[in-house]
Amino acid sequence: MINATVTGNIGKAPELKETRNGKKMVTFTLASSQKRGDEQETTWLDCVAFENTAEAIAGNLGKGMRVLATGPLSLETYKRRDGGEGTSLRMIVNDIGLVVRSGSKQAEPDNDRW
Repeated sequence: MINATVTGNIGKAPELKETRNGKKMVTFTLASSQKRGDEQETTWLDCVAFENTAEAIAGNLGKGMRVLATGPLSLETYKRRDGGEGTSLRMIVNDIGLVVRSGSKQAEPDNDRW
């Protein structure tokens, strides 16, 4: 597996769940945008974290927040609604933290924990 470090904005609010074995897990998406000439291209990354990391993410991070995440990447296949096969890039998040840019305001999470 390839380990990566990705900076992006949380696009889908972290959702805390439990696996069938009772293991805590959180899922969310990260969006990273780049300008290419006059156009802006956004890449989406599906993310999952487990146990203590999952609880920390669910309790402290929200949609729109800019973060830096590290972990292994994998290419996942799935059935699309039209019956075809699709692929998505997925990261198992081992570490995550807020990114603060000089002169910019950090987005507030969309929950009332703050």
